[in-house]
Amino acid sequence: MSITVLREHLVNGGHIERAGNRYRLIIPPTSADTYTDAQLDDYEHTLPRRFANHPPQRLCLRARCSHQALKGTAGFGFWNHPFSRDGSLLESPSNVWFFYSSPESDLQVARGMPGHGFKAAMLNGGQWPKGFVAVAGRAFNLVLKIPFISALAMTTARAAVNAREAMLDVDMTAWHEYEVEWLPETVIFRLDGRELLRAPGPPRGSLGFVAWVDNYRATASSGEYQFAYVRTTETQWMELEILAIMDGNG
Repeated sequence: MSITVLREHLVNGGHIERAGNRYRLIIPPTSADTYTDAQLDDYEHTLPRRFANHPPQRLCLRARCSHQALKGTAGFGFWNHPFSRDGSLLESPSNVWFFYSSPESDLQVARGMPGHGFKAAMLNGGQWPKGFVAVAGRAFNLVLKIPFISALAMTTARAAVNAREAMLDVDMTAWHEYEVEWLPETVIFRLDGRELLRAPGPPRGSLGFVAWVDNYRATASSGEYQFAYVRTTETQWMELEILAIMDGNG
């Protein structure tokens, strides 16, 4: 049983071409001082955001990209859209998704994992109240600028969101089948039918479906926390063929 109606969210030249259940999300060449995004999702962007997906849930799709090394970020799965447009943290991030970031990003979220690349990833920050996170997020940004304290702050933050990741070694320009099976006690990621990651303690609250390509970059390492954009010199796209976005009873 399909339970989502997809909407387009397009920013500064981003556009989507559709043929049946196949979508091509496209962004144009863009300067480093401008944000561009081509996105499919199933939620309203006005605050407060409300999301319809919760476990048990299954996402299965085929995807390929225009480049093996995209500039910016791209991906698909479920998240709680915890940021404002200026990068401010509105609530603690939660996601179960496949996520790509180019080397301009340094998102060292899970201990011992690279800060960029193509990953199966889970975060569960749902235990923190929204109001607390908005205030604590501002303080956290300041703490990360203080030598010797920043490393401890990042270690604490990683533990708080139960970050789990697995790297993908895959030709992104070729078609592959990706699956997220989001259950109440665990989430399972598969690539071409092969299990990549089984992560306990996933989010139990509602999340929104999202698939996107943009020119974002972000840093959340031991001594820095910031958001900006990446200059892109070529048109980039990600093509999706959605096979299933279903609840666990479908």
